[in-house]
Amino acid sequence: MRFGLKVNPGTWQEAADWARVAEESGFHSLWTGDNLLNSRDAATPVHDGPTIIAAWAATTTRIRVGLLIANMAYRRPTVLAKQAVSIDHVSAGRFELGIGSGLWPADHAMAGVPFWNPGERAERLREFVGAVDRLLSGDTRDHEGPHYPYSGAAMSPAPVQPRIPLIVAANGPKGLAVVADHADAWVTFTGASAEEEFYQASVERSRTLDRLCGERGRQPGQVRRILLAYGSLTPWASVDDFARMAERYEAIGFDEIVCYAPKPDERAVFDKVVSRFA
Repeated sequence: MRFGLKVNPGTWQEAADWARVAEESGFHSLWTGDNLLNSRDAATPVHDGPTIIAAWAATTTRIRVGLLIANMAYRRPTVLAKQAVSIDHVSAGRFELGIGSGLWPADHAMAGVPFWNPGERAERLREFVGAVDRLLSGDTRDHEGPHYPYSGAAMSPAPVQPRIPLIVAANGPKGLAVVADHADAWVTFTGASAEEEFYQASVERSRTLDRLCGERGRQPGQVRRILLAYGSLTPWASVDDFARMAERYEAIGFDEIVCYAPKPDERAVFDKVVSRFA
């Protein structure tokens, strides 16, 4: 089991401090989100995700850095693919790209796009991820899809890595099919679900992903499984709670747990967890 840290910093000093802590403590990965507004507290400042990742890429040396998750409401496939390659070069091949379909109405409102119904969101996710996958692989042929058409795409230079790991956020069958078709990793999170409800749903989703991968000739182990621990998952409640969470989700096939940076009153538990697990 690997462990990552997700930080949505309000200042560069905060971003730099947590990057130092994550790298020195032995975390495998360091992540931020892609929101223009903090979805849980509008009064809390938040920076542009790709910009923070690029800065981390330039100021860290070991830890993998990534976006969990690029918000389709703000992005075009060609622009995101170019950003991914640029950050990969800055990081010397340590970048990972997560993509999600955009769940918050406030994000759509700020982007000036209608809030998509579930069917359209699934269609857009398939087209968007497929386009990014092709572009990162060097396929720049024109695309005439209904939502994200483009022509004359330029993808030079190539990424540093043979393949930038592509991560897709999904919970439903249609999204999991996109994972099976295009992704190197699947990420899931609780949303508004209670922890036990989410755990049981994760068991079923893992089985669904295994089946979909098998139908496409992929081995289940080819797709990493990442748990984004927030909401009803409280990793910093106690060291025992963290251990229980790690053991429980590792048992159903998860490879990595990404936890949010602790609040001040959780820092003591965080430090104990780091000394034991990182």
